[in-house]
Amino acid sequence: MVTSAELEDLYKQTKYREMIGLVNKEILDPDSIEDEKKLLQIGWAHHQLGEYDNSITIFVALSMHHSADTEIGESARRGEAHGVLQRWGHVEAADALMRQIPPSLSRDNLRMNIFIMAARKGLTIPAEVIVEMATNALKAAPYAIANGHIVNNGTMVLYEARNQEAMKPYLPLMPAFIFAAIGIYKGTGAAENHIAGAKFRASQVCEERGWLTIALALARQSTDLWEKLVSSQDGVRYQQNLENAEAQLKKLRLLTFPGG
Repeated sequence: MVTSAELEDLYKQTKYREMIGLVNKEILDPDSIEDEKKLLQIGWAHHQLGEYDNSITIFVALSMHHSADTEIGESARRGEAHGVLQRWGHVEAADALMRQIPPSLSRDNLRMNIFIMAARKGLTIPAEVIVEMATNALKAAPYAIANGHIVNNGTMVLYEARNQEAMKPYLPLMPAFIFAAIGIYKGTGAAENHIAGAKFRASQVCEERGWLTIALALARQSTDLWEKLVSSQDGVRYQQNLENAEAQLKKLRLLTFPGG
């Protein structure tokens, strides 16, 4: 009989089909927390495989038995929200599920991640909600790193959805938000990858605003940080970030010095 710890190891190795096969051989006890944890893990395995009908069915069943303030209940609602968004593109329904989870900085950051996914899929984003969440994170002093994440990710949503008509009145807020996020990261001792990512986003925001000189300086700072991280131990995971920053830097050099 496989344990939830063993399933977690397989999940980290992206062996999702193997996980499903192992659990399908068992008869799970609905009154066993250990077995319900296994079922939750299988739900996420189906999700990673893009089998959203299967994952959503599992997550809904678990949500019926576990309140949103429990580990299983929270994860099940989060999984269902991701599945609803990926399967049907229902942004409001996905966010409604996330709002069932007790309010916290972590919950709001997860909501922002849902909106980032939706924006990248070209789905309509509720602009007022994004601005309200970012503003509330700025008001919630003393700051933690999570405040920076919410403001940073809120800026990312605004940027990704910048061509949506409802979003356009709020675009002038992007510079204030992203520079506030950088300040929060620095003030709370956030890891350098968070600062590098925020500076990359700030470069894009300043470029969008037409502030090319500032955008160029930020792209250079972001590139320098990513180069440092790539050269560090286990830094290969930052290689794509470095390549993105280098591409942004090259583009801005051409825009700023077209004859150079």
